[in-house]
Amino acid sequence: MKKILINFCILPLILFSQTLFSASPERPCRENMTYFINTPNQLDVYRLYGRNDGNTILILGGIQGDEPGGFLSADLYPNLVLEKGNLIIVPRANFHSIIRNDRGVNGDMNRRFDSDAPKDIDDRIVEIIKGLMAESDLFLNLHDGFGYYSDTYVDNNRNPDKFGQSIIADASEYITERDTLYLEKLARAVLEKVNRKISDPNHHLQFMNTKTFEHNTRFPEQKKSATYFALSQFGIPAFGVETSKNLGSLELKIRYHNYVINEFLKLFSIEPEHPAIIYEPPRLIYLMVSINDKTPIVLDNQSTLTVFGGDKIKITHIESNYDRGLSCDILGIGDEQDFKKKLVVEKPTRIIVRKDNHVIGKINLNVDTVDGRLFTYILEINGKKQAFFDGQTVPVKRSDQFKILNVLHEKMNFRDYTVNLKGYVPPQDYNSGEDRNYLIDTGSLRWKKYSLNGAGKIYPIVVVKNERELSRIFISIE
Repeated sequence: MKKILINFCILPLILFSQTLFSASPERPCRENMTYFINTPNQLDVYRLYGRNDGNTILILGGIQGDEPGGFLSADLYPNLVLEKGNLIIVPRANFHSIIRNDRGVNGDMNRRFDSDAPKDIDDRIVEIIKGLMAESDLFLNLHDGFGYYSDTYVDNNRNPDKFGQSIIADASEYITERDTLYLEKLARAVLEKVNRKISDPNHHLQFMNTKTFEHNTRFPEQKKSATYFALSQFGIPAFGVETSKNLGSLELKIRYHNYVINEFLKLFSIEPEHPAIIYEPPRLIYLMVSINDKTPIVLDNQSTLTVFGGDKIKITHIESNYDRGLSCDILGIGDEQDFKKKLVVEKPTRIIVRKDNHVIGKINLNVDTVDGRLFTYILEINGKKQAFFDGQTVPVKRSDQFKILNVLHEKMNFRDYTVNLKGYVPPQDYNSGEDRNYLIDTGSLRWKKYSLNGAGKIYPIVVVKNERELSRIFISIE
């Protein structure tokens, strides 16, 4: 598990590269811990410390990957500056599922909190979330649910079996060793403020009690959920916040989630600078790609990049109008997250750039073949320059001296491949396989195992790129 920590403090700005969450932070500041970096399961955890200490709220989004209202709402909070209190924000708990727009590529992550021993990557993420709960005074799990919850049956879309437009708790009250948590009372205080802001009464949120602790609960699966675990194991108020998948726009889902979050912040005396609830469609501005470790080039959306078969490419930067939730997929080569991975391209494909599960850009990858017949070998034999072509044989005598001045190709840069005379070792400590511009005495070519048929008379000069032979000629010693 790879972890990266960045601490963005207001005064002064300090960058850390080690785990410092346990240390007392300078206030106000923001810390970012990244787990499983540059993989489809990348997990970013943001901690915001207010200028003055106070309660800590954990906001979790994207534990189910097909619920964008939740993870896009959570994504508005990491850049806040807090006057009082603290926030822990996990915008994308299940990034792999978000990329695929799937509830859970490995099953429902929100039904794994009853597990003790981690078995796969999802369980490892759940263990991290459990640790964050232990630091918190309130837990909010953001979702998008189908339909509209109602205590009574209205129609197929609005009834007690629907989850949308609700604040959900596992009990009305919960008694801990220290206190009694009045969950319904807290939720209804928030709902009263939130519903004042929603002009359409059909969109008003309701309180839903799943009665998870009761033996005849209608929702026994909730005993495996994140809210149940936070409430029963850590004794902190825990709520699922559900907007409806049936709402007409994504912006409405984000807005309603933020209404609820902001009211919980007020209840727990956390004073932030609220983010603007404006959803701008994501777009790719440009992509930067390095070929064979060369200086990266800039590619616009819908452009075409031509490489040769066997070239190694690496996406070094994605420039978008968003900073988080970005991924890139070189189709058929890597996985759903190929950012900063060095991958070999053998056939034409495309680079797909996503913001969460939304495709924001495409780059076409065209693969050209190398025509070995187009290589020209420039040799200097006993001081005289001569040109040879792919497959030819160069006759020399055992006493001759020669140099491989260069090998050229009309479509390739001569620096992109190596030229190696088999059986020759240059006079240096490290043999890189590059034999151009050495004065070679044919009398030194005595490694018969590198010659044709082991006869010690014909030695190949080969052009190699990324361990692939592109062309060869032969030195024949008479």
